[in-house]
Amino acid sequence: GLRRNPFEMKILVCIKPIPDPESFIVIDDSQNWIIPSDLFKMNRFDESALEEALSIRDRYKSVGLDVLSVGPENSKDVIRRALGMGADAGIHIFCDADGYVSPFLTASYIASYIKESYYDLIFTGAMSEDYMQGQVGPLAAEMTGLPCVSFVVKQEISPDQKSIYVEREMDGGLIESFELALPALLTIQGGINKPRYPSLSNVLRANRAGIRTINSDLISKTDPKQINSRITIPEKKREGYVLSGSVQEKASKLIHILSQKSFIN
Repeated sequence: GLRRNPFEMKILVCIKPIPDPESFIVIDDSQNWIIPSDLFKMNRFDESALEEALSIRDRYKSVGLDVLSVGPENSKDVIRRALGMGADAGIHIFCDADGYVSPFLTASYIASYIKESYYDLIFTGAMSEDYMQGQVGPLAAEMTGLPCVSFVVKQEISPDQKSIYVEREMDGGLIESFELALPALLTIQGGINKPRYPSLSNVLRANRAGIRTINSDLISKTDPKQINSRITIPEKKREGYVLSGSVQEKASKLIHILSQKSFIN
């Protein structure tokens, strides 16, 4: 689509409901996936992505900010939370698939939506707390031909709003920096900001707001490319050591054990 106004900017943030970490995880009888929990929250990495988008909107009042969630009915709850935090509009791609949903599939739904709408910036969380694959954002960027930087820890829009400076986290504490022409897609590292709480006025607005729902059956999608074969609870395979004796004897035994395992020379 074409930009309606060159001085307006549109941002899309992709968010996901995940099982509440405090809830009890139960694997289904087929060992294919977990039994859905009634307790859900917004993915922490997506909260950080939303906060980064809101911080841009705080600086540039002409920014329009939409949120998009792919998933079952409970996706509407995290969309309403995002509206309560300050997003303008919510889009729900309804996908009620049981079990594991491949990131290729999720990315293809997002990419199909992006192609029919114009956004200057798309933010996703760096990964989801349940899958922890970090694939959806980069795959959606590839499917739409957008430049992409993952695990972003800092972003700064240029004054003319035509490019964005970003820094990404690498192994060993290294930071890699880029300047990207817009439109672009960034995946945001968790914990780089403090997501705001929903305000009362926004919560009241969110409760009244209509959420645009798109049935995933009506969207062209890619082959899943991944099938989850089994999910299991990790087995306990190691035994602990209990050291006895005086402090000196215990220290000596510990040094001996560490030396045997080549942890120390």
